[in-house]
Amino acid sequence: MWENMEDTECWEGVMVSMQRNQVVALWTALVLVITVLGASAAAAHEREAELRAHFTFDGTLADATGNFGKAQVTGDRIYKACGAISFADGAVGQALELLGSAGVRLPDGLITGYSYAVSLWMNPRELTAFTTTFFGGLAADDRQQWISLVPVGPGGSTMVWSGNDPWYDATAHLTVGTDRWTHVVFSVDQGEISVYVNGRERFWGRDFPDVFTGAQAVFAVGVNYWDPPFQGRIADLRIYDGPVSEATIRWLAAGSEPITTAGPEFRNVSVHDPMVTKVDDTFYIFGSHLAAAKSTDLIQWQQIAGDWNADNPIIPNPQEALREALEWPEPDAESTWAKSVIELNGQYYMYFSAAHWHSARSNISLAIADDIEGPYVYQGMLLKKYENGEFSAEAGEPFNYDIHPGVIDPHVFFDEAGVLWMVYGSYAGGMHILELDPRSGHPKPGQGYGTRIAGGNHAPMEGPFIQYHPETGYYYLLVTFGTLAPDGGYNIRVARSEHPDGPYVDPAGNAMDLFIEKGINGRNWDNAEPYGAKLVGNFQFVQSGIGYISPGHNSAYYDEDTGELFAIFHSRFPGMGHMHSVRVHQLFLNSEGWLVMAPHRYSGEKLVPVDVSDVVGHYQYINHGQRIQRTFGRDGGDVIRSRNIQLQSDRTITGAVEGTWALVNDFEVEMTIRDNVYYGVFLEQWDDGLQDTVMTFTALSNKNIAIWGSGF
Repeated sequence: MWENMEDTECWEGVMVSMQRNQVVALWTALVLVITVLGASAAAAHEREAELRAHFTFDGTLADATGNFGKAQVTGDRIYKACGAISFADGAVGQALELLGSAGVRLPDGLITGYSYAVSLWMNPRELTAFTTTFFGGLAADDRQQWISLVPVGPGGSTMVWSGNDPWYDATAHLTVGTDRWTHVVFSVDQGEISVYVNGRERFWGRDFPDVFTGAQAVFAVGVNYWDPPFQGRIADLRIYDGPVSEATIRWLAAGSEPITTAGPEFRNVSVHDPMVTKVDDTFYIFGSHLAAAKSTDLIQWQQIAGDWNADNPIIPNPQEALREALEWPEPDAESTWAKSVIELNGQYYMYFSAAHWHSARSNISLAIADDIEGPYVYQGMLLKKYENGEFSAEAGEPFNYDIHPGVIDPHVFFDEAGVLWMVYGSYAGGMHILELDPRSGHPKPGQGYGTRIAGGNHAPMEGPFIQYHPETGYYYLLVTFGTLAPDGGYNIRVARSEHPDGPYVDPAGNAMDLFIEKGINGRNWDNAEPYGAKLVGNFQFVQSGIGYISPGHNSAYYDEDTGELFAIFHSRFPGMGHMHSVRVHQLFLNSEGWLVMAPHRYSGEKLVPVDVSDVVGHYQYINHGQRIQRTFGRDGGDVIRSRNIQLQSDRTITGAVEGTWALVNDFEVEMTIRDNVYYGVFLEQWDDGLQDTVMTFTALSNKNIAIWGSGF
């Protein structure tokens, strides 16, 4: 029901018609009484959360805290005059009612730093793409930086959207409904962002842009500079000068209804270089900068450690605790990089790397904890990398960049005979492996840097991970080519060996460790591209509107009970800059004994028998090729975009490529395209872009080429 007020107020020609009547007066009085009665309960939350501004929209556009002046009505853009708004029943008290032709300009200065939170109730009448509920930022000709809470953003999900330098999508993986109240709160704390819908966390990420520090930003409800205005109601807008706790969020969202989604409910986390281990029924991933997370199902993750600071639970006060390792590089390492955790001797051993982008030196060190979640206590450096020509105690000779390894990115594991190994390396002299003493966790003496199993001559490889598969008896080397930035072309490749320490070969028969012997110049990345079967790189499913940029530095987990194998890695995303998130995909064995990767992230799917009628249809087709898709200076510029094909009932392939296909046994597929034969599997998966279950295929040729198909 609309409430109009008699007075008229004008702001730069903007008229807002409001008729005060006894009903409104009575309602306002009741709200005041309730507010007074509930003040003691709410005060604790406000003090903790540092309430900065509160727009109740109870028949007024005033800030209830008194910290800011009154908001003003706009037209259909933030800079336009002459609009009209009114008030109606809200989720809490009254609400601002917007008809899609006007909005509200909030006072300047609501947010001025890199830590804040925004809470509101929304009830959209219609959903239109990119329409904002809360907007803040600036749009000068030479610079556009802003945040926008949109009911429908890119890909169709509700999200906190930021652009355009850089773009960032903090998506809730759901779309709020129309004609019903939904509570949303998002907190930003020095780059870490959390988004809650109806009291439940739907997104957590890092590297959210700093839009407001030092900026003369403007703020609005329901309008921005470009997009269609909001249609519906907005209630109880609160701005906090800092992040809010989960207890405060539950209090703010009291009375909201649980939201159900059609598909899986993903909960994302941000852990760069995620290395997995499992303790009892819980998966843990540890990564660079002491980030860590856990999950019981590989779908919903919980962040347990975020960034490099004194309060990090994994290693408290790491700058001091790890001083020796951090001071080995010159200049000093600013953080730790990739790490591997394994259970030994009733404790948890964390092998971590310390390096600096501008230093040739690095090291792998050890820390030990009694509990998987820490705190870990520093034990010392185990291996060191030196300046070129500097004497290396490990090698017993001057260090040579092209021969001796980059000492980062450890993976520690037991082989099938119970021998403990550490594989590691980055660029330089290649991926190396050496044996560890299980009693101490240290390298056994007399090995130097160990055995080279891949790369050398500065070939662009790093992040090695070795996974044994009992069905084939092979050890699979999963290694990342390229570099990690959005323009660096990170991609995951595979080779295999009968022994953990090699030799490793790819499906085309290339030996992975002969770069030095063959005189291959690894600094020319083109020379490395033929090596290893590329399982995933930069791609985008066009119809689905989803894809990856620089996916890499994976670990893997094999479930001995189910026979399922999972790859866990980080990825960036098209158009989203440096923002990264963890992804889990299933790996399968094809009929040739090679690993293939499922096209979509894991959502609980199983390999089951399929019929011809299940797989005939239209597909988004990706050929990953062999390129290292680097585009230095142009983030994500080289993206393989899907083309459309059709699997016909007569076993032919038509469309962007032509060939034949065959369903073998229950779910295996063989495809022949341009005289290349691909071996893989059919699998039904959830497409998070289309928000639907689709048939997919993944296959690999003996020429190192992986192809994917995703139905639509």
